Amino acid sequence: MSPQAAAREGRTAAPFSGWHALACFVGFFAFMFAVNGIFLWTAIKTFPGEDVEKSYLTGLDYNEELERKSLQAAAGWSAEIGLLGKSADRSIEIRLKQRDGSGLPASASQLLLRHPTDRAYDQMVVLSAEGDGVFRGSIVSLTRGVWRADFSADVDPAAPGNEFKASRDLIVP
Repeated sequence: MSPQAAAREGRTAAPFSGWHALACFVGFFAFMFAVNGIFLWTAIKTFPGEDVEKSYLTGLDYNEELERKSLQAAAGWSAEIGLLGKSADRSIEIRLKQRDGSGLPASASQLLLRHPTDRAYDQMVVLSAEGDGVFRGSIVSLTRGVWRADFSADVDPAAPGNEFKASRDLIVP
């Protein structure tokens, strides 16, 4: 209502005071804090965290990883990774090959099956060496979908670390 209309009716309009400005200012920021708090709570609740353990240190070792990959490619090493069997008695097989197709001798192998969305489902698979570069391991349970198999093996026991690494996506029907 305008001041003229209020004066005609015998009422006076309350002027916009500093208290009104303060109330609007505080109300605006209270609303912003509430909305941002909801967004923050939702983000923390739905994001599981980093996908890579110690991502900063992994980034520092990136050049060494590129060098390892180029040495592996120059040596002609490759891997075939596949699932065997049905859901109850499923196993995984890894065949390491040299350039000429013969088996690559390796020891101290490890396999991590990574779930695409939640690290809580990731599982380490115990592998047994079958000879001639073949490794097998039993899988407890995998849900349907795409899984990432990260394999590493020690080819040269005199050198530190695992010289051979391979990753493949596996489709579990």
